[in-house]
Amino acid sequence: MMLVPHTCVNAAVGRLFKSPVAAFATGVIAHAALDLMPHKDISAHKAEGLLVATMLGIIGTSCGFRSAPFWCAMGGVLPDVEQVLPWTDPKRGRHRWFPTHNRKRHSLQIPGAPDYTVRLLTQSAASMTALMLAVYKCRPSGAS
Repeated sequence: MMLVPHTCVNAAVGRLFKSPVAAFATGVIAHAALDLMPHKDISAHKAEGLLVATMLGIIGTSCGFRSAPFWCAMGGVLPDVEQVLPWTDPKRGRHRWFPTHNRKRHSLQIPGAPDYTVRLLTQSAASMTALMLAVYKCRPSGAS
């Protein structure tokens, strides 16, 4: 899945937590769950990196950089860092460590629906909805 859904969906999930540590751990687990969903990936690392940095900035300034939504989003984003590192590049014969970052476990197909995938437009719409839910009435601590 694109990094944008990992960021936005996890930020919305983070609203369910008080503890940034618990939210971060949940974000990592949710990353794996989203990877298992059959989906369309894109390879636009630079553009995605800019979008994710912008979205993390929106979440951080809206909810606080110490907030559970921010850290749940970070937990959802960080596993994909290995996707751009040269020492974890399968094309160079290297191994990726995150459990859902190999072909056997990534984007599992649903039995009886082999052509089903979450399309990019659907991912984008779900991401923007989740981002709006994440920051709705969210205030950084200390803000009035």
